[in-house]
Amino acid sequence: MSRRTRVGICAWADPALIEAGTFYPRKSMTAAARLRHYASVFDVVEVNSSYYAIPDIRNTQRWVERTPAGFVFHVKAYSLLTGHHPRAETVPADLTALLPRSPRRTRRGEIEATSFSPEALDRAFHLFRTAVGPIAEAGKLGYVLFQFAPWVHFDTARLDYLASLPTRLPGWTIAIEFRHRSWLPDHVDETLRALSDARLAHVIVDAPSAGHAIPRLTTATAPTAVFRLHGRNAEGWLRQLRGEEPTVREKYDYLYSEGELRALLPEIAAVSEETEEVFISFNNNNRDYPVRNALMMKRLLGQPTANESTPLDLFT
Repeated sequence: MSRRTRVGICAWADPALIEAGTFYPRKSMTAAARLRHYASVFDVVEVNSSYYAIPDIRNTQRWVERTPAGFVFHVKAYSLLTGHHPRAETVPADLTALLPRSPRRTRRGEIEATSFSPEALDRAFHLFRTAVGPIAEAGKLGYVLFQFAPWVHFDTARLDYLASLPTRLPGWTIAIEFRHRSWLPDHVDETLRALSDARLAHVIVDAPSAGHAIPRLTTATAPTAVFRLHGRNAEGWLRQLRGEEPTVREKYDYLYSEGELRALLPEIAAVSEETEEVFISFNNNNRDYPVRNALMMKRLLGQPTANESTPLDLFT
């Protein structure tokens, strides 16, 4: 299990992690130095910034160059590709040109996803595929995460969309995270069948059980299995459900105990028996919590964690 399981965090340049001052040698570091330090401790990371804007291909080329052989990047799909409403300033010019003159806006000023035509969506996939291309060509691409918007419900059109993803991103490992219960648990059989038929990885989510959270369903639907651990801060999640718009730090403010992570090991082991590789990504993004928990999980899996340049208190 240990050999085929990789552990990392979501967003190596998260502001809360940098401000904590416990993982990186200095708060003020170049982007290159920060990534190189991260890659000296972990061999995998999830790119979160690609959700907010399609990355510049020059940046993805630099990420490849600044990391050692065998390092893996997971990449979160651009917001428009997962039913979210992109911020106007992040929409590429190619897509803006395909929008109606007065596109519909959300109350926060984002452009509603329904304003984009099928042609614009196809173009977005092309731009995203081109931007991530250098990572894939270097053999450093793990999964592409499609974390669907909470308002994306189970229906025939969405099932067709899922089935189209392998054609839109040929040869790439695609992981699907649902955030509406119409998928799981309401239509669990149909949902898992659709994922299996398209060889899409079902993201096994650990999150608070309060409210309308998706249950943690330990089922593999592809050769790759993905665990994403969001923490268990029930109040933060309930605040979002109430429409209070907590910050990322407020929603994910949770440090797993060793006992809580140890309790997940049987599930990880079971999934490992059914798949070729397992990725565990910590998304409890506040302070240095994801780093602490990722190192703790590596230790529980029997994986080496020592790095002389990393503050020792993170390993305890």
